[in-house]
Amino acid sequence: MSSIFSLRPSLFRSRNPARNYTTDLERLTAVKRSVEQAIASAVSERDGLRRRVELYYAQAANLLDNTAEFGARSDDDEASITLAERNASEATQRVSDVSSQIEQLQALSAQVDDLIAQLQPVVDPAVASSG
Repeated sequence: MSSIFSLRPSLFRSRNPARNYTTDLERLTAVKRSVEQAIASAVSERDGLRRRVELYYAQAANLLDNTAEFGARSDDDEASITLAERNASEATQRVSDVSSQIEQLQALSAQVDDLIAQLQPVVDPAVASSG
């Protein structure tokens, strides 16, 4: 019981600076990997949406070319054209939103790169003296 309440101050042991560097680098590298995965996912989504936008506009153009003039079209044809145009418009807005996310994620990636560059590698004295 007396050892718990000892009046002698305990010795403070700091961590090896090389270990701190390694830990910081691993942490930032994990963040970098996650951001890169998010960018790749967003780019894939954006590219797929762009293909869909082209498809929707092609569908609308095809319907316009193969149906009667405005006012003489059937309600079904008009509804199909309207739907294709609406889908294209919504997909175009989503492309814009995802493109904005990509830009922000790329900026975040650059910030993580800056943090990694600021890390100061430390040579472990025990390793350096044994070489």
